[in-house]
Amino acid sequence: MGSLRAKLLSCVIVAALLPGLFACGGGEEGQQQEEASEGSTLTVLAASSLTDAFGELEATFEQQNPGTDVRMSFGGSTELLTQLEQGAPADVFASADEAKMNTAVNEDLASEPQTFARNRPVVIVPIDNPAGIRGLQDLANPGTTLVLAQDGVPIAEYAKEILANASAQYGENFEQEVLDNIVSREANVRAAANRVALGEADATFVYVTDAASGIRDRVEVIEIPQNLNVIATYPIATIKASQNADLAQQWVDLVLSDEGQWVLESYGFEGAS
Repeated sequence: MGSLRAKLLSCVIVAALLPGLFACGGGEEGQQQEEASEGSTLTVLAASSLTDAFGELEATFEQQNPGTDVRMSFGGSTELLTQLEQGAPADVFASADEAKMNTAVNEDLASEPQTFARNRPVVIVPIDNPAGIRGLQDLANPGTTLVLAQDGVPIAEYAKEILANASAQYGENFEQEVLDNIVSREANVRAAANRVALGEADATFVYVTDAASGIRDRVEVIEIPQNLNVIATYPIATIKASQNADLAQQWVDLVLSDEGQWVLESYGFEGAS
């Protein structure tokens, strides 16, 4: 009788434990699936002029994709292209000009790009404007100290294009006279802008969005005549070697969406269309 009672008790105990055992197994499997969906990292290489706008979109994207960590890498588009060419892991590339993006596409690094924003160059000077710069033509005045992003960085290329346009109006030597006043070359447009905001140079070329960023209280904006100015075009593309192709496309979709366009325009960018 005692033996029968012991066997019955053993069966009851096993039966009671079985749901728990299955639950533990299911819980572990569920946890593994959850961990698989979490911990994804999306690396976005973006022109430094996109720092503020993409910073806001980063927060939006992470809210929309729980568990995803968006890692932004801002810099001059030339520097970012070099990183891609050297095999740096990345999922998305957003350039401040079409030339760098075209190179990435031609080298089979990036997929077909889409234009997502436009921007406009301006000149900025320190708020006290010690050099008395009132217009583009004053950049050629002797003794004026200019800083500019490094050769190949889009803002530097746009600046040279503007100066070439202006030479027809201000004299054939105008472009060279301005270039002769450059005392420093910076890594990107934000670095050049900060030098002027700190009063370490008399002027530089930036985008209107940079002038409206955190330095706006420390600089004065000098508009470039419309007939001499250029429009900066910003393309974006997913990286072909991306390990997170779906997430990369979702980022591009967000940037191109009405929400993404609204954020970009709130920081002074012009729409893609």
